[in-house]
Amino acid sequence: MSTNWADYLNLVYSVPFWEAEFEKLTTVVQPYLHEPEVGDKFKQVQEMMDVFYQCEDVRDHLNELAELATRASGFMGTGFAAEEKVENMDEHAKSAAESYDKILEKHPDFKPKIEQTIGHGLAILRQKHKFKFQSMHRYFY
Repeated sequence: MSTNWADYLNLVYSVPFWEAEFEKLTTVVQPYLHEPEVGDKFKQVQEMMDVFYQCEDVRDHLNELAELATRASGFMGTGFAAEEKVENMDEHAKSAAESYDKILEKHPDFKPKIEQTIGHGLAILRQKHKFKFQSMHRYFY
């Protein structure tokens, strides 16, 4: 929970270990799920992992879009060796912003992590392609 969910390299190195520990925890906690404190904590951990995977998926998509937008401008923005533009960038941005809103609404307890991943990813994409989303001014661009 305390790690930076927007740090791609950290996730590449750490997620396999988190998944192994979560699998182990799922097995160990089964006999104690009837206890209110244990059941509630485990439910919170399950929700955290679900939110993490949702955020990671949307952020990966946003990173790919930003990369494609950068490559479309060519070598250092000169137009030399430019690749094709993403023709439906508005649709992608709108879809990501809608996902952001839905995840925030469904999981308000994880708002800081959702902001850290998807919110910041939308702000980065907005540097490449102008579009509107609910909290766009929170990032000052």
